[in-house]
Amino acid sequence: MKILVVGGGLTGLVAAERLAAAGIVAPVLERESESGGACRSIEADGYVFDHTGHLLHVGRPETEAYLDELGVWDELKVWERLAAIVVGEHATPYPIQVHTHGLAPEVRRDCLLGFIHAWAGKPDREPANFREWVLERFGAGLAEHFFFPYNRKLYRAEPEELGLDWVGRYVPKPDLEAVVDGALGLHDERIGYNAVFRYPRSGGIRLLPDRVADRVPELRTDAEVTRLHLGERRLELADGVGLDFDTAVFTVSLPAVIDMVTDELPAEVAEARRALRWVRVLNIALGVRGVAPVVEHWRYFPDPGVPYYRVGFPSNHGRLAPEGCHTVSVEISLDPGKGDVTAEAAAAEAALGDAGLLDPAAVEVRRLTMVDPAYVVFDHQRQQAVALLRAWLGSHGVRLAGRWAEWKYSAMEDAVLDGMAVARRIVRESG
Repeated sequence: MKILVVGGGLTGLVAAERLAAAGIVAPVLERESESGGACRSIEADGYVFDHTGHLLHVGRPETEAYLDELGVWDELKVWERLAAIVVGEHATPYPIQVHTHGLAPEVRRDCLLGFIHAWAGKPDREPANFREWVLERFGAGLAEHFFFPYNRKLYRAEPEELGLDWVGRYVPKPDLEAVVDGALGLHDERIGYNAVFRYPRSGGIRLLPDRVADRVPELRTDAEVTRLHLGERRLELADGVGLDFDTAVFTVSLPAVIDMVTDELPAEVAEARRALRWVRVLNIALGVRGVAPVVEHWRYFPDPGVPYYRVGFPSNHGRLAPEGCHTVSVEISLDPGKGDVTAEAAAAEAALGDAGLLDPAAVEVRRLTMVDPAYVVFDHQRQQAVALLRAWLGSHGVRLAGRWAEWKYSAMEDAVLDGMAVARRIVRESG
């Protein structure tokens, strides 16, 4: 049985490694000159930068066991999340729904009263979109001051355009007592899936994909798949080399998979491909002299007048900078193919300076990276389109695995588990 893995990010590497552990060699085809995908790290002049924010939230015993088997577990330091949300000129701890005490008094009042009205209300129907869900769950104050502007900025879509198949795990709802305590500065319990995270003690997040890659028997870099002949079950690389397969595991983005297909697309497949929406993320990584201006690991910025949606200070949780220096990670959401990257980066750095978060004269290293696609837009067409495309590709021996191939939002642990899951299915079916 000929099995190929397309994409050498974390999910693809884990899938190939688990297949190898079961006695099945599945070559990994990675278009870049190194593996790791979005989990890569860059070293420059004593600084280490991840391609974009990556933290490891481990909630499953099998993940811990696997990381221990790789020899990674003991090299990860445990951190309790320090994060903030900046509304206007006021910063308050994240998540905002239980920490409104740091906000301006009038904003705090809006959020508290809005939550109480929502808590006391009795909706007559289930919410149909993200706007309705937020208003019913958190009230108008939290919606208008944070949830609506932040998600507009991140997804570049209106709240009513977004569905609800992504919110449960990532947007926790507290009870009334916790919200009142939060308005008074009395809430001290951890909340949210990312309340605790792990990160390598040194060297950046690439530690994990590198360890997995060391156990992959056949990893081909600079091997870009450009054409997918479904009828022939054959891949074609940019250099013209063709590879036959019985099963191909794709971990690259779903739109890219469909765009590789040389066979004529059925009308419904073409329509489903057109329905897929996403944003790309420009990450500005800065190496800066001096200590970090804040103690948090990252901050969120819902204000539409601020170009970035999140700013991280990775050296606050890892040894990533020379002594007496720090790193900054700035994330800006952009539509595909739109936006002047140089101008966006300059505007972001200027805004950081205005906010007192950056001394421009102290910047020693600057690296720009683009993650494209970065976030799937969870609109109302997504579920049906993805299901149709998955079924169609599956009927031709193509499996989808991981965040971008399955066109979903997920964290690093999910990338590991997705790789394990697709490998288990293939082993079971091949036996």
